[in-house]
Amino acid sequence: MNESNKYYLDELKEEQKIIYRLLENTKDSVQRGNVHDIASHIGLLKNGFTAHIKKADKIYGDLLKTVEEKSIKMVAITIDAFSAAMKGIGERVVKFFDKYPDKDEIARLTMEFNRDFENVCEDIMKRVNNEEKVLYPMYEKHCC
Repeated sequence: MNESNKYYLDELKEEQKIIYRLLENTKDSVQRGNVHDIASHIGLLKNGFTAHIKKADKIYGDLLKTVEEKSIKMVAITIDAFSAAMKGIGERVVKFFDKYPDKDEIARLTMEFNRDFENVCEDIMKRVNNEEKVLYPMYEKHCC
């Protein structure tokens, strides 16, 4: 793997650590019921997560192109399926952010927010864990 691509993966892994921290900070604020802090953390989480998925999605394209050029059909099929599943997770998370754009909506829909936040935490963790366990190793093995 060339240095540029290794740096890119390292950058994505650092972003994931930030996303984990933001999730934990948001969970703490939810437990305390501090709507102002929740909204602040959700805003940071939204920005961090959406930027991260745009960068991570580039890897899917690069990896798919490489394995198709090398005619590694099973890996290409796996990447397509994995990409579709991760896209679904990304869409659900973005809908969550759109549903709760500010502290007023969070306060107005507190019970619903708490349930939705639990679900979005699971989705984010699933995406990040799958990237670490599946996407990044495939990228390191087959790309660049």
